[in-house]
Amino acid sequence: MDEPAVLISKDEVKNMLGELMKRKAVFAPVSNGKKLDYLRVVNAEDVVFSDELPYKSPKELFFPRSEKIITFKDGNASVEMPKEQLVLFGARPCDLEALEIMKTIFTQGKFKDPFFEERYNNTLIIGVACKDKKTGCFCDERETDMSYSEKCDLFLSPKGDGYEALHVSGKGREELEGYIRGLSELKDVTRGFKPSKTLSIEASEEELFNKIDWENMTETCLGCGVCTYICPTCHCFMFKDVNEGDRACRFRNWDSCMFPKFTLHASGHNPRTAKHERYRQRVAHKYAYVRKNFGRIACTGCGRCIRECPAGLNIKTIVEGVTEELK
Repeated sequence: MDEPAVLISKDEVKNMLGELMKRKAVFAPVSNGKKLDYLRVVNAEDVVFSDELPYKSPKELFFPRSEKIITFKDGNASVEMPKEQLVLFGARPCDLEALEIMKTIFTQGKFKDPFFEERYNNTLIIGVACKDKKTGCFCDERETDMSYSEKCDLFLSPKGDGYEALHVSGKGREELEGYIRGLSELKDVTRGFKPSKTLSIEASEEELFNKIDWENMTETCLGCGVCTYICPTCHCFMFKDVNEGDRACRFRNWDSCMFPKFTLHASGHNPRTAKHERYRQRVAHKYAYVRKNFGRIACTGCGRCIRECPAGLNIKTIVEGVTEELK
């Protein structure tokens, strides 16, 4: 650590969030009665300060499950860009890494998404370190340091009954300086995180298609798609046009490559009719296609898909199995 970190108590964090609520929509880990989730907070006392990883990632703050993107009326089309100013508090390093991956996909390359980019730019992101690995978590093997991240505007690490502030961006310094004493002098800590091993796939598409027994590997899969909906980096979607009074509206809704009709063509042809072909697509997309197109692997090792799969499928062991078969 280069300089002593700034200390902030949980009461100071609550006061900061309370002040931010006066001018922004604040989302943070909150109990929904059954599980912990990133939800909109109207009272800072509702925020859960624990080491538990929320059930879902904060992905849908930036990439909603359903959003109206275009309205058509009288031959004219109008687009209403998101304008709400947001605060995300409590994002864990795996979720911060996932947002960085999503930002790369949606703001670079051939297909840019102005809706995602606008929401991201309108959001103040405050990350919090994890103390311990969770069941199914393999963040270290996906090169995610659970104790530190600079992919946010302020990063906090639990210390005693409060937090150490370890990193602040220019945006975070500007917006939060009035709420945290000493933030203006904060110097980012130095971290030299090195994973003991890295989970990845080194193979061509031809090898993935022809050398792996996907049918055997995925025979217990139910095709329910929960893994894709719970994943912080999955981003498949479809369009739906509906009438609303005297206008037509186009919505973008989440979809899943695990659904049988996801690749169904208008001609009636479906190139991926079998379940194992769809699961192959999911793994190849995360570990090969995104890597080829954007230089990133679209998996952060958060373990959500492992914990929530009703059939007990484990993407980590699947990828390890693929690696072994390729040898």
